[in-house]
Amino acid sequence: DILYSRYVNDEETLEPYGDSESESDDDDLDSVSVIADRTRDRLSGTGSTHSHESSTHSQDGSTHSHDSGIPEEEPRIRIKYENNKTRRPDSAVPSEYSVVSDSSSCEGSDDKIFSVDARPLVVPKQNIVNASQEKNTLQTDEYKNRTNKSYVIASELLKTEIHYVAILHLIDQVFHFRVDRENRAIHMFPQEMVTTIFSNIKSIYKFHAEFLLPQLKERMEKWHDGVEFQRIGDIMVKNAPFLKMYTEYVKNFDTAMNTINTLYAKNSKFAAIIEEIHSMVECESLTLQHHMLSPIQRIPRYEMLLKDYIQKLPEDSPDRQDSESALLQVSQAAAHANDSMKRIEQFKKLLEVQESIGGGIDLVSPTREVLKEGRIVKISARTGDHQERYLFLLSDLLLLCSPRKSMISGPQFGLRARFEVDNMQVLEGDNLVTANTFYVRDDHKSVELYTATRQEKEEWLEYLFLAIKSLYTRKSSLRVGREILRPLDSEIGKKQPHMQKLENVQKCTECATQFSILKHKHNCRFCGAVFCSKCSEYRHPLPWEDGRKARICRACHHVLTSQGPSQPINELPVRPKGLLEVG
Repeated sequence: DILYSRYVNDEETLEPYGDSESESDDDDLDSVSVIADRTRDRLSGTGSTHSHESSTHSQDGSTHSHDSGIPEEEPRIRIKYENNKTRRPDSAVPSEYSVVSDSSSCEGSDDKIFSVDARPLVVPKQNIVNASQEKNTLQTDEYKNRTNKSYVIASELLKTEIHYVAILHLIDQVFHFRVDRENRAIHMFPQEMVTTIFSNIKSIYKFHAEFLLPQLKERMEKWHDGVEFQRIGDIMVKNAPFLKMYTEYVKNFDTAMNTINTLYAKNSKFAAIIEEIHSMVECESLTLQHHMLSPIQRIPRYEMLLKDYIQKLPEDSPDRQDSESALLQVSQAAAHANDSMKRIEQFKKLLEVQESIGGGIDLVSPTREVLKEGRIVKISARTGDHQERYLFLLSDLLLLCSPRKSMISGPQFGLRARFEVDNMQVLEGDNLVTANTFYVRDDHKSVELYTATRQEKEEWLEYLFLAIKSLYTRKSSLRVGREILRPLDSEIGKKQPHMQKLENVQKCTECATQFSILKHKHNCRFCGAVFCSKCSEYRHPLPWEDGRKARICRACHHVLTSQGPSQPINELPVRPKGLLEVG
């Protein structure tokens, strides 16, 4: 009856809880015992009385809970606290079983309630520490591994930047400087054509040589000096806005290539300067046109390297935010050049074909593309020998070449025959000895070719058919705008046509080549439409100008020289149709 007597019989002498400096060990033990009894009955759910002393208490006015079996002695205690104006804190006695109460108070008592098996499982602190250390070690190793991978990508960026700046130096400080100096000395062509060729290459060179490259070099040299130097995103995000200067270079690229090709073919002094520079070791046996492709390809290269760099960066790297921002800006800069990239790739292929054949033929044209190339065998018409050949099928040309025996220097192939697609026939072979043969003919020549397998033959025939069909379609669509101005074929050469204004036309009516300073435009004096020099190379006397000869287009030339009936406007010249031609 210790608990009861303390709160009831000695009510006047009991000091409020917390006012005294210490409490007896017996009070602590009894309080914990009562709480332990309550907890045991709650867990068992029996609802029985705890002890004989509990029954005695119930006779004095206390009742048992029919739900939980715990005596409701709390009202007495509450009255006591109310009288003394001081309430005992709820945390003074634990309301439920805990590890602390079990391990501190109950173990020192003779009335142990809980067995050791009933105690909660406690994981040793040392195991938790070891697991945490192991996890931290794995995270640290992964961080170092990803940082090392990002270092490899950053090193690749620096390496390619060094090579790129060397190419820019060659274009600006060698080609550009020499051409500009010689032109000022001997005046080969108008000075503004130098700008037409090289555009803003000087500004691009200065930006990379004096700003971006030195910053990358300094950062990579200090990479291993500390974590604060293990980043390149901040450098790229700071310099990315300047990449927009490439827009001007890309837009001017086609005009620059046409100007270089025209000057190289028609100006011997310019050609001599370019050939002299081509012989230098720095050129690596590549042409000026080939080197000028590098700025076009550099921005997409930055985009690719930054994507790889970000992928290798640790997730919590401080350089991630700057790198992602730099990638966004570089991608936007690349978008300015994306419209021209496909055309540039076609130009590069044409340039490679031209270089492999030699300088005897000019293949670079905005409307021309490489469709197919590959080895093939030709049967000699005179001797019947089987000769190894190489075919290049372009959108408007078929080039039959022979491999050169010596590969030490010079072009890889020699040009043997050239066929215009719009005047070409493709016929099925009739050779009874050799399989997979077919003929390619025009008005002046015919060759018999064959492939190793039937599948290769079918592929070649399919591409040849597509080239012919595409050219027919393109020429028909180009003539739509001419039909109002063009007179009837029966009137060609008999009536002076209405001349289309040159200033209103930007492309050749026949080949769609863009007019420029070097690509002049001319009226056909018989139909009035506007053509480039190549498409209006024929000359014919004009009846209404006393027989003075003037330029005429190919279609009018055919009408005037044809012995048969006049051809419709949207048809090509009548000739025997090949097996694969459009009906």
